[in-house]
Amino acid sequence: MGDIGSGLFNRQMIRAIARMREQGGLLGVLTLQYAKKDKQAEAEVQRWAKEQKRLFWQQQLGESQLLLFCGKPKGDPIDKLMSQAMEELRSRLGEKLRRSESAVLPSGSTGGEIEAALFAVLRETAAGQRAGQSGMAMGTGSELAHTIGQLAAPFPVFPSRMKVSEVAHYFELNPKAQGAVIADAGIPKGLLMKEKLHQLLAGQFGQPLYWTRPVEKIMNGSPLMVDEHTPIEQVSYLAMGRDYAQLYDVVIVTSRGELLGAVSIRAILEGITALRTKAAREANPLTGLPGNAGIQQELRRRIEGNESFAVIYADLDYFKWFNDCYGFGQGDELIRFLAELLRQEKERSSWPDDFIGHIGGDDFILVTDAGSGERLCERLIERFDLGVKSFYGDAGVHAVEDRHGNVVDQEGVTLSLSLMISHHPASLTPDLISRHSARLKKRAKAHRGSIYVKETLTIPQHREERN
Repeated sequence: MGDIGSGLFNRQMIRAIARMREQGGLLGVLTLQYAKKDKQAEAEVQRWAKEQKRLFWQQQLGESQLLLFCGKPKGDPIDKLMSQAMEELRSRLGEKLRRSESAVLPSGSTGGEIEAALFAVLRETAAGQRAGQSGMAMGTGSELAHTIGQLAAPFPVFPSRMKVSEVAHYFELNPKAQGAVIADAGIPKGLLMKEKLHQLLAGQFGQPLYWTRPVEKIMNGSPLMVDEHTPIEQVSYLAMGRDYAQLYDVVIVTSRGELLGAVSIRAILEGITALRTKAAREANPLTGLPGNAGIQQELRRRIEGNESFAVIYADLDYFKWFNDCYGFGQGDELIRFLAELLRQEKERSSWPDDFIGHIGGDDFILVTDAGSGERLCERLIERFDLGVKSFYGDAGVHAVEDRHGNVVDQEGVTLSLSLMISHHPASLTPDLISRHSARLKKRAKAHRGSIYVKETLTIPQHREERN
């Protein structure tokens, strides 16, 4: 086993690779990805590395990914060595190994060529990871990316004290690079887009003034940075709301505060287009709202995000009576009225992450922030009771019939809402949410008039439901 480095373009690593090239050696790269802070997996990789005579450099990229650079043994082809190493690592790590890739670097001896080749390997590996994880590839039939972390790709990274001249040299050798993230110890500090650097250096005193200075002096110190779990649509709103000078800058993506990657505006827009196309294809034809597939995806996303949220189930009381008396056409209009009411309240909300789904018939679901649920229920009931009166025309309604034909003293259709709040979503499942909401729905139906019933779930309740 050789030396250990950190970061993407470690200078000692580049020099070590150049020396190997000068000696005529071919080089292979192994990229490993396992769960963050998985100490057992990390320790197993270190034990394996100490046994490898042909491993001359080990590079750490954050906490979840390793690059291993291997020299060509005498008499054995490099691809055979890579295959053997990959098989042994897979055997040792088992399910802990989320993804592994191997590649052979093309011939080249200069530092710039090596950097370009390394970045190309990382870019291709990331593309394969995104295709496998998010199903963005055409024709896979998998789920599309919903969070920005699923679109995050490797991006050039330089420390804040790196000289401007070295960053400019990298851009010269990599014409397709859009820019670079400036980060120290894995924590992003800023962003430098290539176009901005060229504009700065093109001035009369640009090179004399900045060429030998650290890149932190010219970087954008306040770029758009978002957590990996942020929905793509929310990121698009933030990105397009930036100052015009930064409108097309990449968006930096973090995971627990550490650099995960970056996403271009083009990738964000393509992701939104794919999501909206899929949503339109799966939407309820009556209301245009997401159906059960979209609802399940949203609930899973909320649970995986492990942040408090509220679920509101809405349905109409005495809807069958309304259909029988006023016809199915008017029944459809009443469902559209409720859907539009939910949309309007979503737009009024200060939480752009709110979600509305149409379960079917007169049943709807709204997912919102945990602190907004009660006020939202109150507004929905107030507006529904006021708006539903227009569906009866000039005739007043003083009694309805239930599903069994029994007359009930009730002034028309009412709205029942069941509000479920969870502060510990990691212990939930979509099925548990449905069961809790069904129980709340029965409680709401036991009351006359429009009403909402609320329940805040606790961890013991979650466990009790699982047993």
